[in-house]
Amino acid sequence: MTSPKAKGASKERSVANMLWERGCAVLRGCSSGGGVKKRFVPDVVAICAGKVLVMELKYRAKRSTVKVEREKAEGLLEFAARSGGKAYVLVKFGRGPWKVFEVVQPSDVIISAEAYDGALELEHLLLSLFNKQLI
Repeated sequence: MTSPKAKGASKERSVANMLWERGCAVLRGCSSGGGVKKRFVPDVVAICAGKVLVMELKYRAKRSTVKVEREKAEGLLEFAARSGGKAYVLVKFGRGPWKVFEVVQPSDVIISAEAYDGALELEHLLLSLFNKQLI
């Protein structure tokens, strides 16, 4: 049986590889939040067509509410500000697509299954960044 930490790392690698294949420069946080006390390390940072995406990834096998704690939201926003980018939480339920939620304030980010249904897919965000389709 795979541990939740190993599953999370696998999902992060999968997203990083997908972003790389689409033409982005990508870094996956080596600690992904763990073991770094002095600064926040996002799960994935991608530079796509000159735009910096700072991302925290959340995967659930089954649909449920996803919460990103205030401290992580603050870290995402600070990293995004320092890099000139935008902060995002990416959520995926089971075999569904990765959906994108922009973080705009330093507070708990709570994403319901209903919010997931209406959210932008990561693929559509990437297409808009490369001007291949408008969102």
